[in-house]
Amino acid sequence: MDTRTINLNTVISAAGFLATFVMIGIAWGTAQSSIRELEEWRLGHEAAHRDLIANMRTSDAVFDQQLSGVRSNLAKLDQLEYRMATIEKAVEALDSRINRVTESYGNQFSDFRTQLSSISTQIALTNQTLQRMEAATPPSR
Repeated sequence: MDTRTINLNTVISAAGFLATFVMIGIAWGTAQSSIRELEEWRLGHEAAHRDLIANMRTSDAVFDQQLSGVRSNLAKLDQLEYRMATIEKAVEALDSRINRVTESYGNQFSDFRTQLSSISTQIALTNQTLQRMEAATPPSR
């Protein structure tokens, strides 16, 4: 075979065939590199999601614990409201009793004053009577 008999179409076809294999190799390498990068990204992304889920579970647990504390404090608050209402009723009853005792003592003191005034008047009258009797009796020798 003579090199002069090689046709230009044959050279172009062979070059195109070789270029096709080279391009397929380059595409294959690029695809494998992209797949590796995507796999690494997926693994990192899955790890990030696992960490995020763990953080969310921890936050949820803390929130649930705080919510339980708030609920128990609210229950105590309801008890405190009941206790305050009971104490207010007891204070009103005590105030009523104190008013009755004060009124009773006030009436007793008023009676004592009236009696003391009456006794004082009787003593004054007795003294006047005694003075008159002493003045009317002759002095004894």
